[in-house]
Amino acid sequence: MTLWATSCREPMKIDMQSGVMLVGISGSITDEFKYQEVIVSRTTPFYTDDLPERISGATVFVLDGNDTIHYQESEEAGRYLTLEPMAGEPNHTYRLSVDFYDEEGHQHFYSETTMKENVEQIDSIKVKDWKFNALELEHYLGVYPYFQTTDDPKTYYMVRVSINHEDIGGDTLTKCEIFETMGYAGIYFNGPLMVLLGGEFPVYGLDQRDSLEVVHRGDTVTMDLWSIPRDYAHYIAEIATNSGTNPMMGTPSNVRTNIQPEDKAVGMFHASSKRSCSVIY
Repeated sequence: MTLWATSCREPMKIDMQSGVMLVGISGSITDEFKYQEVIVSRTTPFYTDDLPERISGATVFVLDGNDTIHYQESEEAGRYLTLEPMAGEPNHTYRLSVDFYDEEGHQHFYSETTMKENVEQIDSIKVKDWKFNALELEHYLGVYPYFQTTDDPKTYYMVRVSINHEDIGGDTLTKCEIFETMGYAGIYFNGPLMVLLGGEFPVYGLDQRDSLEVVHRGDTVTMDLWSIPRDYAHYIAEIATNSGTNPMMGTPSNVRTNIQPEDKAVGMFHASSKRSCSVIY
């Protein structure tokens, strides 16, 4: 099993060596019944605190087989929502189309993503001292989930945690963890066989020196387990390595994108499904 430590929230701030500002498109289809969202903007240079310029007046829709899911711009410029609440479905492929006109004429962008199966349910979670085999992390509490994994060894998961219903990362990608089951596919996660092979595995570490992550007796800790596409998992990992404004860190590189044409856009359109479980510490 591979675990990537990442952290979760980023507007489109990409360092473009050519100096050309690209179009940034960020959107998702989830299995939550809600208004699905697509954000259309222009990128900003990496070393700036300026907010990206949103793009209004775009035509946005998503194809789901023979069905067309239409979007309309909300009161917030550049934020496009489905006309009605809806939920995506596993094994469906969704094709995004974004069109608008600017000073260069007609612009067309597109992407494609497939929602993978998630686990049937998370049976329980435990919050206890962070330990894996002989490795222990002082000042950290580990979040240990228990569930039957899917049979697909190429499933990628994103874990997000909230304390008393407050998401540690807010609406960002700065406080999440990514892992893939690989050789543990098809067995019970943190069950007897997994313990025999390598020990119970904490999928999230709560730093008790961080005021946002401190857990007190009686607090409710909730873990969200998202099944996400492989490209989105790598995108999150690359976002983490490109975050920050310290020039001594070296020149940041552009993260991957599944928005086409690739030389004119950045961002990610992804389909994902969520399972949740809570425990009182």
